[in-house]
Amino acid sequence: MAERMVPNPRHERLRQLLVEAEGRAQEVRQAYQRASGAMRSGKVWTGPTAARWTTELEDRHHRLGRLAQRVVDAIEEELRRHPPLVTEAEANAMRREMARRV
Repeated sequence: MAERMVPNPRHERLRQLLVEAEGRAQEVRQAYQRASGAMRSGKVWTGPTAARWTTELEDRHHRLGRLAQRVVDAIEEELRRHPPLVTEAEANAMRREMARRV
């Protein structure tokens, strides 16, 4: 008789982590848009120093967005390695292992 299949605790935790990471990545992508827009408007600060500062701000903003996406991609990759269902014995072993790590 085949053992009963149950939700994989690792898969479930990774799905939760993915949702959180996607939300944070979205926040990062929007983080400096208002500041950048204000600087580009020419009404806040002008001149060569302002232009350099704005360019640096935007470069950092884009870099943060790429890094946040890399985190999301890594979680998605790890999620693909864990099936959504496992045997009950496997799930119990995973829960014990996860509890020891906390």
